[in-house]
Amino acid sequence: MTFKLMIWDLDNTLIGSSKLLWGAFNMVFEKYAGTKLTPNEIVQLYGPPEGDVIERIVGRQRKNQALEDFYTFYRENHDLLINTFSRVFDLIGKLRQGGIKQSLFTSKGRRSADITLERLGIDKLFDFVVCGDEILRPKPYPDGVIKILSYFSLSPEEVIYFGDSPLDIQSAHQAGVKGALVLWDSIHQDALGGEKPDFIFLDIPSLEKWVEQYYAWIE
Repeated sequence: MTFKLMIWDLDNTLIGSSKLLWGAFNMVFEKYAGTKLTPNEIVQLYGPPEGDVIERIVGRQRKNQALEDFYTFYRENHDLLINTFSRVFDLIGKLRQGGIKQSLFTSKGRRSADITLERLGIDKLFDFVVCGDEILRPKPYPDGVIKILSYFSLSPEEVIYFGDSPLDIQSAHQAGVKGALVLWDSIHQDALGGEKPDFIFLDIPSLEKWVEQYYAWIE
């Protein structure tokens, strides 16, 4: 089975960013709300972009300043607290050169996504990027995936979405596209519930093997 377009999640799919996100959110929560959350509690907030999450915790009046503090922490600690999965970057580049369109759909807001894409030099890997603050409804709603389908004028059957979270799989399925769960850095391995991915990749070599099998013509 081959697809004309691959959509990728960012956090815990292309980069290991849990420590950075937990640190940034907890800095804000402690400063503005006098509380710290456990990693699991922070994960439960995932889905909407960071601006919406922060507003929920600190309130609308203090949102803008809290968000500036979030971005300062994110930028200053980015290179120290993330891991990069360069083999996936290489695979995306190879597929794109072979004619397979590549897109990114992340829950991150545009500002934090751009920091990561530019710092790692991977912005050029993608033909189109959609961020969480550029759609009406966040994951697990299909809005982001549908926006990408519309941009490329492709039918759902021609598209696959790779992500680490049940939210990614739900978003894919609600848009009618295949959903591939990647678990090499997932923090959601035990949280699938009743959601059934169309593909599961436990590690990067298993994804590379799948690409070699179905896209054998790509050198």
